[in-house]
Amino acid sequence: MNAAYSQLLLQVVRDRCASRTLLRISGLILLVGVAALVFGNYIDRPQLGRGILVGTLSFIVLSWGGTLLKSAVRQNQPANACLVPGLRHRLIVLTLVLYGTMTVLIAAMTGAVFGHFGYALVGAGLFYSFILYAQRYPVLAILPSMLIVLSVSVLKEPLHAAWDAIGWMGEPALTGIGLIAVSVLGGFGMRAAFPRGGDSHWSWHARRAATLRRAQGAAPKPGDAANWSRWTMPLRIGYRVSLRRDSRGGAAPGRMLAYTLGPAAHEGGYHGGALLILLAVLVLRGFGDGELLRQMVRTSLLQASVLAGVAIYAAELQKSVVRHGAEQALYLLTPGAPAAAQLNRLLGAALLKRFLRVWMVTVACAAIIDMVMLGAPRLSASTCVLSALMLPLACTLLRDYAKMPASTNQTAMLIASFITIFAYLIMFGIERRWPAFPLFWVCAAMVTASVLALGLRWRRFTALPAVLPAGRLLE
Repeated sequence: MNAAYSQLLLQVVRDRCASRTLLRISGLILLVGVAALVFGNYIDRPQLGRGILVGTLSFIVLSWGGTLLKSAVRQNQPANACLVPGLRHRLIVLTLVLYGTMTVLIAAMTGAVFGHFGYALVGAGLFYSFILYAQRYPVLAILPSMLIVLSVSVLKEPLHAAWDAIGWMGEPALTGIGLIAVSVLGGFGMRAAFPRGGDSHWSWHARRAATLRRAQGAAPKPGDAANWSRWTMPLRIGYRVSLRRDSRGGAAPGRMLAYTLGPAAHEGGYHGGALLILLAVLVLRGFGDGELLRQMVRTSLLQASVLAGVAIYAAELQKSVVRHGAEQALYLLTPGAPAAAQLNRLLGAALLKRFLRVWMVTVACAAIIDMVMLGAPRLSASTCVLSALMLPLACTLLRDYAKMPASTNQTAMLIASFITIFAYLIMFGIERRWPAFPLFWVCAAMVTASVLALGLRWRRFTALPAVLPAGRLLE
């Protein structure tokens, strides 16, 4: 690999914020995999531990692969794609080499534990091809989840019939056919992920930049204001109504302070999302196949998906406080702004109220989904423990935001989602394997510890100087 390729590859390392975060995530996930291996040997199920370790290692490889691709796509700017000689070609070659190496590595690890190296090779290749298309068409990100749910429900019988029809060909032949399909899909995926320049590349680049601004809660630019209102404001249910009402009525300083955190900090969309999922489950339960619905809920980890909204909201709330320093500075200059001595107390109360409202709504929705699935007014222990696990996140909201740097990456939300799903899987496994394990007592202990920790955190938070980025203007 010559110097040009090395420089392209080093761009990932030079993005210190992203690479440092990814290194921490990789270390944490690797620790989980090693712990699972030790635990599997302890309970005389070494194959289970090895499987989890391979899963965590594969996740790390896929994460770095996604980061490398994101860096390569970012370097293939519309102007660079036309003006820098050979840049697009080098980026495509580099991505092909890296993705080919990572595909073989994942297949080798999977084959060493489970066998079927060929099938694993085709599967990893298909997934990397999917990542290429998802870079160009973000709406495809939901496709894997849909396929998993459909494969155990609607498509279960057709997939079995298709396998019976082609299974006689054997692994070598099917691997060869699959690799040909992967090569074709990957070739078109490279063209999609790395446009050649021109008007279509510029328009796609502008749409992608607008999407990133929406995701990061930044202010819209004139060119994307219409799409901004069309797609983002419906997700912030009640934001405009409550803002208009409080602005006219002269609400208390604590309520007005909450609006300086920006629209992304409003919890209406999280309430609406959880309630919409619950409504879909109730409709399917009333008019559909109950057993099919149970399979779909188990496969999609629906309760964990609903509760993951709490972790995502906590991460988004912290980012929103730091991003909107200009709005906070303007508000703190108005006559209705709170005094410096009250600022931390009012901010902490506003953050905790919003967080706890999201927590209560999502917990109630997850509990009702449990009752629908169990056919009785009961709550599964795994859902109870995961609900309690979300409470300590309230403590993370009480921090000194004046010293917190503004962040534009979405890694924290991905980490929060992953940890939530992983914790639910662990609790679900314990509940299934050891029914007598006192998970409800664990839940009660976690709630008690969370309340005590929150009380201590509150005292420290209110004793700090003004914690908003613009809050020390008052002093």
